[in-house]
Amino acid sequence: MVIDRDPSPDAPAGLREIKKARTRASLARAALQLVAEDGLSATTVQAIAARAEVSPRTFFNYFDSKDEAVVHLSTDRFQRLMSRLFADAGEHPANPVLQIRDVMLRLLDEADPESASDDDLMRAALERDPSLFGTLHTSMNTIGAEFEAAIASRYATVRDQELARVGLSVALGLTQTAMLDARDGRTRSPVAERVTHYFDLLESALR
Repeated sequence: MVIDRDPSPDAPAGLREIKKARTRASLARAALQLVAEDGLSATTVQAIAARAEVSPRTFFNYFDSKDEAVVHLSTDRFQRLMSRLFADAGEHPANPVLQIRDVMLRLLDEADPESASDDDLMRAALERDPSLFGTLHTSMNTIGAEFEAAIASRYATVRDQELARVGLSVALGLTQTAMLDARDGRTRSPVAERVTHYFDLLESALR
């Protein structure tokens, strides 16, 4: 049964935002699944909406295109990392690299079990339709510009700004490596635990 999941305008603001976030994630996951299975050209907005159990009209309340929906879960994770990073100085406010590491590990600890599956689906979708790399790159660039502005306002010195950029690159790279380990069966450890292990290895090697 297809329903309209847009929250009622009479609902409390907090509840409306939670419902909207759930609907957006449901649509994005449906789009990602279908494109990974059938390819972008064979996937219709109607099919995405049907799998998410909403109306096609609701789809366009959240996304302008299929491409945007497919990459949403990947870009949203990066957006949440940035928001969390600059919402709280964390345990190491004087060290941007350690601050970013700790924020990333907290996010990984809080991640739902579907995140690893989403990463596998994203890889499958990109293999089927390399054109999605362009959409993903554009979305990441937009968030990256916001991140650059946030870095400039948070860190006073060029050195700390550069450390923040390095810290983000390292955190994202080690997280991707840990996810590949889990996917390929090299470890049964939780991703956050594996990322911590890699950070420790890196620190030991540099020391």
